Amino acid sequence: MTSESTDRLSIRITPDEAAFEKLYGEYHQKVYFYFRKQTHSEFMAEELVQLTFIKLWRHLDRLSDEVPVSSQIFRIARTTLIDTLRKKAVEREALQHAQLPGEHTYTENTVYAHCLQEDIQAAVEQLPPIRKKVFQLSRMQGLSYQDIARELSISTKTVEDHLTKATKQLKLLLRYSHVLLWTWLGAC
Repeated sequence: MTSESTDRLSIRITPDEAAFEKLYGEYHQKVYFYFRKQTHSEFMAEELVQLTFIKLWRHLDRLSDEVPVSSQIFRIARTTLIDTLRKKAVEREALQHAQLPGEHTYTENTVYAHCLQEDIQAAVEQLPPIRKKVFQLSRMQGLSYQDIARELSISTKTVEDHLTKATKQLKLLLRYSHVLLWTWLGAC
């Protein structure tokens, strides 16, 4: 009887941890390199080695006396690899078909931002002409009060007054949009 047969028999009769550790020590590196070659990943190879030996430990009672332990270990390793690759393929496909939570939220945010921008533009269009011009120069083009005053030939105090009135008027005009905004943000 070979030493492999002796190890197999002593493990099968009583799940002896020392004998199992001996098998682990003898086959760990071989199984690791098998997985490393198949997966090209150190991490995945280590994970698969662990899974293989866990399955071996769980199914010691099913080992065959007629088949060498090495063949049985590599059969377990091969099925472990196939199972893992199938599982990963299913996960990848599921991710491709699933709508990620962030995508849905991003789409809703984009649509709502676009609608809100349209509401703001419509409200700005309702402002009196000079107030509208002051607001656009300040808020949309980023000009300072002094630059606006120079461009429109008015005082900075008048620019400030127009912006104050424009802001109040826009708040009234956009009141409904703000209610929608806060309701929508509360739902997120």
